[in-house]
Amino acid sequence: MLASEKIQLLQFDKLLEHTDITHFSTTRTGGFSKNHFAGFNLGYTVGDEPKNVTQNFNLLANILEIEKKQLVSPKQTHSKNIGIVTSSGDIFPDTDALITNIPGICLFIRTADCVPILLYDPVQKAVAAIHSGWRSTLQEISKHTIELMQREFGTNPANLIAGIGPSIGPDVYEVGPEVVEQFKNHFAFDNYITPVKNSDKGLLNLWEINHQILINSGIPDEQIEIAEMCTYSSPELFYSARRDGIISGRMATGIMLKK
Repeated sequence: MLASEKIQLLQFDKLLEHTDITHFSTTRTGGFSKNHFAGFNLGYTVGDEPKNVTQNFNLLANILEIEKKQLVSPKQTHSKNIGIVTSSGDIFPDTDALITNIPGICLFIRTADCVPILLYDPVQKAVAAIHSGWRSTLQEISKHTIELMQREFGTNPANLIAGIGPSIGPDVYEVGPEVVEQFKNHFAFDNYITPVKNSDKGLLNLWEINHQILINSGIPDEQIEIAEMCTYSSPELFYSARRDGIISGRMATGIMLKK
C-alpha cells in the first residue's frame, strides 16, 4: 500500500493503476479527535465528540475532492447482508457490504481490526466495499458480494481487482476454541489457524482466509493485493478494538467510481 502525501491515507498499488476510481484506507494520523480517540476517528458510535467526527469527515471529503454527502456507509452488524446503492441518500441498517455502479457515490465501511475489502470491476464499471470480521468471514460475505455483482451488473469475477486492507494480523489474532471449531468445520483449505501452545486457542489468519475466498470466487490471485498491515500491532497508525476496547476509534476504507 502507498501513503498519500496529503495525510496518512493508504492506497492499493493494483487499484491505483485504474484512474477512473478513487479509493482509500484511512489511518488515525491527523484529524480533530482528542485524547484516546486522538486523530482521525470516523466512528460516531464509539464515544467521541460528534463535532470532531464530523470535522474529520469534512476533512476526508475535502482530500477526496468530493462532498461529504457523497460518502455512503452501512450500519454494520457482522452479517452477510449486502446493500445495492442507487443514491447517496440510501440507508442500510444491518448491512456489511455495499455495491454500486453509479459514479460519484463513495462507498465505505468502518473498521478497527476487522478486514476491509475493496472490489473493482473495470469492465462493467462497478465497485464494492466489504466489512469482513470473523463472523462475516465465516459467512463468506465477499463471495456473496461477488455473486450479487454478477447478478446486478454482469460482473465476471475474473475481471475483478481486489484489495484486502489493514486489519488484525495472523500473529496476534487469538480466538477461542469455539471459533476455531467453526472455521475448521466450514473451510476445507489449510494453514489459516496456528495452535497456541499449551492452549485450545488458535491464531486466526483472516487475511489468508479472505484471500482464499476471493480466489475460490473466481478472482485471479495476481489481481488480489493484501496490505499485510496489522492494526493491533501499530498503535501509532491504527485504531484497534482488540487492543483498546471500547475507547477505540474507527478507520474507513472506501471506493468510488469517478464521474
